Amino acid sequence: MSEQDQAAWATQALEALRTTDNQAVVDGIIKVIDDQQAEIESLRGSMEGQLWSPTSWHQDQQSRK
Repeated sequence: MSEQDQAAWATQALEALRTTDNQAVVDGIIKVIDDQQAEIESLRGSMEGQLWSPTSWHQDQQSRK
């Protein structure tokens, strides 16, 4: 199960448990999950950009010579 699938499953499970008494807590937890997913995607994009950038590739090629 991917991270996105896990987050979606957790969000759905939390929404099923939401009541008037715990709505603020459940909404807060769902927001944390959403924020973490956004952070993970941002970091993944940043890492991929560093790994696959033409500049990085060129520097690697120059250092191997």
